[in-house]
Amino acid sequence: MHLLALLSAVALLRADTSTSNDYIDRYREINALAPLPDQIAAVSDLVLRRGGAEIVLSRGTLYLLSPVGGRTVGAVFRGAGHISLTPPHPAEREAMQRLIDAPALNDSLNEVILMFSDSTVSQLRDLQFGPGEVPGEVEDNVRSFVASFRGRKDNTYSASVLASLLNDASDGLFLAHLRRVRGSPLLFQIDPALVESVLLFKPASGMIRFSNWTVVTQFPPPIGSASASQWYRQRVATPRYQIEAWLKPTPGADLDFSAVARVSLAALEATGPWLDFGLDPELMIDSARWGDGSAAETFKVKGDDDLWVRAPRRLAAGDSAVFTVFYHGNLIDRYEDWFYIDPSADWFPSNRQGDEAALYDLTFHSPAWYLIASVGERTDSSLDGKVMTTHWVTKRPSPFATFNLGLFKLYHAEFEGVPPLDVMMSEEAHRTMRNRMHDQGYMMLAQSHMSETVAADVANSLKWFSHAFGPPLFDHFYVTEIPYFEGVSFPGMIDLSWVTFQNTAIDGFDEFFRAHEVAHQWWGNGVRPATYRDVWMSEGFATFCGLWYLQSIRKGNKEYFRFLDEYFRNIKEIRERTGATWLGYRNGSRKAGYGYQALIYEKGAWVIHMLRMLMLDLNTAKDDRFSAMMRDFHDTFAASSATTDDFRGVVEKHVGVPMDWFFDQWVKGNAIPTYHVAWTNETTPEGRSRVRLRVTQENVPPEFQAWVLVSADLGQGRFANFRVKVSGAQAEYAGPLLPSAAKSITFNELHSVLADVKMERW
Repeated sequence: MHLLALLSAVALLRADTSTSNDYIDRYREINALAPLPDQIAAVSDLVLRRGGAEIVLSRGTLYLLSPVGGRTVGAVFRGAGHISLTPPHPAEREAMQRLIDAPALNDSLNEVILMFSDSTVSQLRDLQFGPGEVPGEVEDNVRSFVASFRGRKDNTYSASVLASLLNDASDGLFLAHLRRVRGSPLLFQIDPALVESVLLFKPASGMIRFSNWTVVTQFPPPIGSASASQWYRQRVATPRYQIEAWLKPTPGADLDFSAVARVSLAALEATGPWLDFGLDPELMIDSARWGDGSAAETFKVKGDDDLWVRAPRRLAAGDSAVFTVFYHGNLIDRYEDWFYIDPSADWFPSNRQGDEAALYDLTFHSPAWYLIASVGERTDSSLDGKVMTTHWVTKRPSPFATFNLGLFKLYHAEFEGVPPLDVMMSEEAHRTMRNRMHDQGYMMLAQSHMSETVAADVANSLKWFSHAFGPPLFDHFYVTEIPYFEGVSFPGMIDLSWVTFQNTAIDGFDEFFRAHEVAHQWWGNGVRPATYRDVWMSEGFATFCGLWYLQSIRKGNKEYFRFLDEYFRNIKEIRERTGATWLGYRNGSRKAGYGYQALIYEKGAWVIHMLRMLMLDLNTAKDDRFSAMMRDFHDTFAASSATTDDFRGVVEKHVGVPMDWFFDQWVKGNAIPTYHVAWTNETTPEGRSRVRLRVTQENVPPEFQAWVLVSADLGQGRFANFRVKVSGAQAEYAGPLLPSAAKSITFNELHSVLADVKMERW
């Protein structure tokens, strides 16, 4: 019997450990935090320096809060105080200016509520505490502060606060709710779980991302800080998952989901005993066991995605352990002939204590009449009555694992020069959709040979990108249909929207869309972005690659530049409400709903396009230097993660000059220049001609520069192309010597710079 099948049989005897009294007790203590009437002290010039911020409690009264786990973890100051904080990076100062109308904090305070598990308590020991009266307003403010970290469900709380207090850890957690004399309240936090641990928040207008706070600025602590190369601090690794899942049909033709996951843990530093994992809100824990068979204490609430697992003891650096968790839930919904399986769902316990990259050993038991696909190599399959069992194993560590199944028909395709493809789509689902639309008076176009059309495009783009970047890391691809208006790409598995199977738009979007998801096999699955700041190197790269592929197969520039023009309009439309591309997900907000798409996908593509134009050989019009640079980057970081600065280093290697100015402007900045351009021909004493340009540059910082491509039309089908380095508010530039006078010029030829150009008379 398979190991996990044996464990599932044992699970029939399990005790319910989905709730934990230890967790509940600690949660209740946190929620009951309140000022102690016998722990009040006068304060004078107490200075708290944390993460580059300085909080001065000048004169006033300090009220200790009730203990949590027997420890003092909070206090309230009322009186005269001050906060100063200046983010170290211009992009973060710009974010502060945009979000709180100041590039730095230098504010007077009248109240500070503290929560901590760092050295703060030792700084309070010299104070003389005694009994006194606690104003009702102080109690109310503490209650509101504590409530601001509660989740949307009972007994759930912000993991960034809860982990330290659950674990009685002196790990550096520091929170300061700052009530300013002028301006709205702010929250300053040192989050020990993150590499960029220094954060400033402002109140959110409604709960955003399950939080009442929205990020204003974030950066690493100043001591020993460098560019963050990881998102989470590396405390616990999960190098291997062994998962067995049962997908059982119900009388209503839905599917019940249950699974058992065996998770290997490797502690990289002292952590725990409570460990935080992600698990889909719809999934619930039945039981859990440690490797020695002892029960594992867990806590999870339906409707919340935090799964807490308590180790038998605090893990020390170098410790390893294995826990097995049994769980079930409504992971899969069905409507008509579509199965809705969220490709990004945490359908197994995902690591939140470090890098998620892992090896996966996956077994699925599913109805034999449904086709199933998964990440990894399919190593075995067997049929037992109406149940198909398939076994899949990944060869390389990856943070991504997924599966898809449905009433699919399989189309197997093999094309020269690319790995084999298995395309899975549901013809019946499309037929049902068309009939329903027809019944409502709408006609839905449907292309013939849907699977074959998509397979051909996927194969063509695989071949094209293999030539550009080298062969993909995976030697077989599943292309599956999902009932969403999006695509998602995983290692060796590409999920495409049903819409792109239904029809291929004449404007090139579908070819672009399919190629975008294929490109993720190199950018996102091959080279992984290291942090949220680097996600543009996945989505922006893939967007550019989709355009590059479209330009090639359409054998022209029309669609390529039409999409870039559309992106430019989107970027300009949201620019005042967003920041630098480098801010990643933080560009998404209610005020700029399209901000993330425009800055990460579309401006990211523009950044790569501008590098392409900067490296273009003007004599041969070839992309050889650009292609070599992109291939080198992939070869260097394939199957690992990379930062924006890593990419800059490879670009500099191929350009041969420092490129910090380029990345500071276009990735870590958000300025877009406007050029006012006048030109004239001038004749040299030798009787030759050259173009003289007068360029005024607006809407950018004084140090902004760009190499702009200029094309001069000399008539009779002759063109002269050259670059000018534009800098400063206004300057004149002389072009190279030409055989004849220019009849017209195009300033910013081939969209070489993301800029507005306004032509004027000389």
